[in-house]
Amino acid sequence: MRRLVVFTTLLALALPAATSASVRAPGDGTLSVRDLDGSIKVLAKGGVIGRCSQCVLILDEWKTDEILPVVTGTRGTDLDEDGSKERFAGKDLRWKVMGGSFSMIVRNGDDVDLSLVGKGSVRWIRGTNGSYVLNGGDPQFVLLTSPPSFQLNPVAPNP
Repeated sequence: MRRLVVFTTLLALALPAATSASVRAPGDGTLSVRDLDGSIKVLAKGGVIGRCSQCVLILDEWKTDEILPVVTGTRGTDLDEDGSKERFAGKDLRWKVMGGSFSMIVRNGDDVDLSLVGKGSVRWIRGTNGSYVLNGGDPQFVLLTSPPSFQLNPVAPNP
């Protein structure tokens, strides 16, 4: 009986973790940015996790979706008087947005790392240092001049 209780408890604890770690949805693209010293703007529906040694981060709803960003390392500022914080500035920022459509701008970034999964586009990425991988492709160096806007496209799932 004790084994059954322990097994059931472990199963109950493992299920939420297993469901949140599910594979990305069909049609989702990916973006990974490493060691960016510069700026990036993304319009996407999906999820992003990021950090910077120092930067200005602007997160806002895009389209009609409401987002609930989690940002640590600073207090936010409400830019459009809608009751939610959109602008965050400081050192050692960490952020997470899961689900919903959002606009994310990182300005004056120092050592920015982020991972994004979803649908949308990268409007610009530019700087003096760093690299990015788009949709599982080869790493690209970040340049002072931004490449044209590019899409987060579906990639083949890992077997």
